[in-house]
Amino acid sequence: MTNRTRPEHPAPAGVKIYYWPCSLLLTAPSLLLDRPTGPLSATLRIACREPYTIEVAGETRVTRASLVAPKAERKRIIAPNSDIALFYLPLQAPRHAALRALIKDRKLVDLPIELFAPLLPRIRAAMQHVQPATEIKALARDVVEAITGQPVPEDDAMDPRIAKACAVLDELPLRDAHIGTVASRVHLSPSRLRELFRQEVGFTIGEYARWRATWRAVLHWKRGLTLTDVALEAGFHDLSHADKAINEVFGINPSTLIDPQFVTLINCEDNDNVLVQ
Repeated sequence: MTNRTRPEHPAPAGVKIYYWPCSLLLTAPSLLLDRPTGPLSATLRIACREPYTIEVAGETRVTRASLVAPKAERKRIIAPNSDIALFYLPLQAPRHAALRALIKDRKLVDLPIELFAPLLPRIRAAMQHVQPATEIKALARDVVEAITGQPVPEDDAMDPRIAKACAVLDELPLRDAHIGTVASRVHLSPSRLRELFRQEVGFTIGEYARWRATWRAVLHWKRGLTLTDVALEAGFHDLSHADKAINEVFGINPSTLIDPQFVTLINCEDNDNVLVQ
């Protein structure tokens, strides 16, 4: 990744984004974000070096570790020279029950950095060099265990009907991802599918569909198509719709996200990394 800097970019020293379904890990030496966003997942931020400033739902903290509830509006984060890691954690997923109980109804939870001391070298490694997908997923599990003091259960085998529903949604453009369409393909009533899907995946069908369409659009943009064309191809109504979804997932705008001078995208969907070019 280039060492050139550009002040207007939110990650002037570069950023790596590791992605897998409904989760991600973003690492950056410095990160400056002032665009309001409310991610679908809970967000955990850990600074390996200098503390960062974060403003969420009217609260401002200067800290080295914090947990933000899903959909809580993050107005800004100022993390110069912080070596910061940002984990997206689907809080409603069964494996995160202990974390969900810890957050309760709070929007922002300050955490002692000492909880993560043994993990900081692994976070730095993920920032400096692309790490295997298995290591990134293990790191995401281990930071949760550090917070809760409880082991994170291994994912149980997904109900095959819900696994098929996910596969259907992975193929459908966002505009066609209607619950009735998916329910008929997996032989469940819409109400039963809605209930099972949230229990198994941790997202609603609409949230999952937006997440997948967002990543699909990013992949198409990296192939050099225009922003408008790929937004429509992924199933968004227009570029504004895609921009909102990109910001919801990544917390930065599309043109910033796909700038290869600063951003390295790593697809960890399977256990073999795919560097997105």
